[in-house]
Amino acid sequence: MSRQRVFIGDLTRKEFRDKIENGTIKAAIVPTAATEQHLEHLEMIHDTASVTYMAEQAALKLYPDVVAATTIPIGVSEHWMKHKGTLTVRAEIFTEYVYDVCDALKRGGVENILILNGHGGNVRPMMSRMETFKKQLGINVRFNSYWDTYPTDVVYQYMEKERLPGHADEYETSMALALFPHRVHADDMEQESSSKYGTKEKGEALAAVAVNGVAELLRKMIAGEEIDLEPRTFGPDGAVSMVRDHLIEGKR
Repeated sequence: MSRQRVFIGDLTRKEFRDKIENGTIKAAIVPTAATEQHLEHLEMIHDTASVTYMAEQAALKLYPDVVAATTIPIGVSEHWMKHKGTLTVRAEIFTEYVYDVCDALKRGGVENILILNGHGGNVRPMMSRMETFKKQLGINVRFNSYWDTYPTDVVYQYMEKERLPGHADEYETSMALALFPHRVHADDMEQESSSKYGTKEKGEALAAVAVNGVAELLRKMIAGEEIDLEPRTFGPDGAVSMVRDHLIEGKR
């Protein structure tokens, strides 16, 4: 049996063209991420690796209706530039790049696009442009981070420190231990940080919930259902809208 290929780069132009023309491809995912410091113990590719996983697994759940574009691996990370190795681009450059990728998919015949984010620093720049994206593209396009799909009770069931996504702490360390443990340098973990609460078991449970949540979000987009899901972050006081309160990834 042939493997199920969901990344656009794995398809030939004939395969993609045929799937568009016969109505097989109904939506595409554009993953956005970062290459930035993740404390001493997580590799700087973390955000890119995690959102790529989410995009692939969600697309596979809806195969063959959904394809995933190549992950955009550098985002808005100016707030981490004091840590050598971090890569960043200007917000206006980043959002224009994302727009052009979406425009290319639209010109290729895709009518539903989910910009799936894996880096907190991308949220404000993208949300400031989404209304323009929708008007100019003229198709069904939306932006959400994969953690937006978590039910609040699930977050607090697993997160001892009651924060998500955070930065290289309990949640992201748990995800890395579950999804790509070779990228976790445990000997360099800062013991005073909440990353020490991260476990493989938490990551496995939360990764599965996120994949299902992203797949359900895409299903609703394809079906033309109304969606009320703002970008958000979770803290001890509950889920907080990042749109309403203009939050951005905290600096450490």
